[in-house]
Amino acid sequence: MLTLTRDEMRLLRLLAEGASNRTAAKKQGIALRTMELHRQKLMRKLGAKSAAQLGYLFAKYEREYGESA
Repeated sequence: MLTLTRDEMRLLRLLAEGASNRTAAKKQGIALRTMELHRQKLMRKLGAKSAAQLGYLFAKYEREYGESA
């Protein structure tokens, strides 16, 4: 079973809702470059190839595991 941290779920939710890296960084209170690195790590972890796929995977993860940020 794939496990996401609370921070990863929070980030995934923001990106799935269409937040830009800049907006997500501000909401997370982190630097833009840090946000970009977190997004890349999350995409690798989930095997996502695009932002749209991240949104799909977020919805799937929530359905399967009932997780919510």
